[in-house]
Amino acid sequence: ASPRVATQALALDTPVLMNRNIIGGWKYLNEKTGESFNDLSDFRDALVRLLRNIKVGGVYEPRKYVTAHYGDQKSGARLKKWVEDNFAGHIRLPPGTTHLFPTN
Repeated sequence: ASPRVATQALALDTPVLMNRNIIGGWKYLNEKTGESFNDLSDFRDALVRLLRNIKVGGVYEPRKYVTAHYGDQKSGARLKKWVEDNFAGHIRLPPGTTHLFPTN
């Protein structure tokens, strides 16, 4: 599944179990968002840990984490800074621009 599935799960306050070897998505995984595994040798331990922590409660705060670190306002400001840092000689943003949002 794509990293988009992980962020959707986190936004729905659902912790994730993620393979460390996938490309992308790992930046959303930490002690507040879920557990990871490397391969089948540690999959069971990670799954048991995830299920135990969900049952106990209070360990994961995926929605709180994702809303604090991502979303249009946070990501839009980061995108603007990145564009300015990397393309300053090639673009001119309108005065007062604070965020950039990709469109379809």
